[in-house]
Amino acid sequence: MNLKLQNSLKIPLYSLLIFLFLFNSPIFPQEKFRKSPPYPDPLPELRLPKIESTVLSNGLELSIIHITNRPVINLRLIILTGENSSPDNLPGLATFTAKMLSKGTLTLSSSKIEETIESIGGNFSSVTYPDYSIFSLSFLDEYLDEALNVLSEMILQPTFTRREIDNVQRSMFYEIVRKSSEPEFIAKRLLFKNLFKENSYRKIAFNREDIKNLNRKDLIAFFNKYYRPNNSKLVLTGNLDLSTASRKVSAYLNTWEKKSLEYLPTTHPEPNKKIKICFIDVPNAKDATILLGNSICSITNNDFFSLLVLNQVLGGTPNSRLFMNLRESKGYAYWSFSTVEFFKHCGVFYVTARIRPEVIYVSLMESFNEIRKITKNKIPNYELEQAKSYLIGNFPLQIRTYDNFSLKVSEILAFNLGEKHWNKYYENIMLINSDRVFETAQKYLFSSPVVVIVGDIIMVANHLKEFEVEVYNTMGIFQYIIRKGAEK
Repeated sequence: MNLKLQNSLKIPLYSLLIFLFLFNSPIFPQEKFRKSPPYPDPLPELRLPKIESTVLSNGLELSIIHITNRPVINLRLIILTGENSSPDNLPGLATFTAKMLSKGTLTLSSSKIEETIESIGGNFSSVTYPDYSIFSLSFLDEYLDEALNVLSEMILQPTFTRREIDNVQRSMFYEIVRKSSEPEFIAKRLLFKNLFKENSYRKIAFNREDIKNLNRKDLIAFFNKYYRPNNSKLVLTGNLDLSTASRKVSAYLNTWEKKSLEYLPTTHPEPNKKIKICFIDVPNAKDATILLGNSICSITNNDFFSLLVLNQVLGGTPNSRLFMNLRESKGYAYWSFSTVEFFKHCGVFYVTARIRPEVIYVSLMESFNEIRKITKNKIPNYELEQAKSYLIGNFPLQIRTYDNFSLKVSEILAFNLGEKHWNKYYENIMLINSDRVFETAQKYLFSSPVVVIVGDIIMVANHLKEFEVEVYNTMGIFQYIIRKGAEK
């Protein structure tokens, strides 16, 4: 072999060696690295203020979260009674009672209460949840006495006049009428009605006709039974200490009498065990809305954190599996997400999506498939770590405003959740691994949900011939059944 030929062979050999070196070095990214997102960076330590608590002589639990350099105090009164405790024949009574609290006392009319709260730079609101009701009052910190005085008037001397009762009933009625034009609202109401049909949580799904049955006699009886200091918690967030707060709160609420309480036992509802299809007919609806779900554990269950991670992977954000499949990959849906909602005695997992009517069947199949995959296969570590990173990074954002911060504390106190949901939130999320999520996914009946579809039955029925479909009107009242294989 001549010298010229030897030199010509050396050049490609050197090139090959250089290529192999670069391919295996950090300069040339690996194929696996390109396909997998990087692991998240280490997260900063979570440092939240301490919650200090004491119980007053009448049984009222008082908690303080001391925050300096804040000119505003946020007060939240938690009554540990929600819609779950409304009488069976009067769903909506707990919500009605809460809305009536600020509507007049022996010495203050509803308009005077509003004026007084405005004069201290504050605002007042009430929200009723399934397990408790919260009354929020924020005000400038120099007006603590005035705020406690108004609160004590509402608690100790409510009048519940017929005029205000009529006003609140009318307001609740038309609020439900307005919400009944929202597909997600009527779908969720019917979903809850089906999941909790034999359970007290079914009263969450009250409708406008239920509002007409509310009356003053039952309102007063409900208030006198449940609005007691030993069934309440008071939370103050701001620049004040527990000693000062205890003295002042006692001065205004010491005559609030405690009373023995009797609650009817609430059991965990049986999960749905076979796929059920419900359809809410909205004539001329252009799109279809899907809501499918099943009951899960309560907020105090040990599976809480692993369910958060599972939900995050499945449908918590636009980067999750459902959205990426139904919208980004297939183009079936405008959006698709999953949610976990927790109560004291149970919880609900559900998937919601807005889709085009002609692809409703394949969208359901893809949703079922994504749920099936997460219950049959372990989540890859990189996907799990991304989900955990999002949950941890999002937690400070959930409590970044003064109001949301107090609301989160109220939830923790209402359910007696303790440190694991507060200062140890990061730690409990980080402890979740793929095995734990897989065990949790197999424990619950995610693959046999109740499905609620909202749309025009004429446009959609022929795409659902593979199922038996129960048809309802927008008030959630059953109309008829479309048998499997039948055409509309």
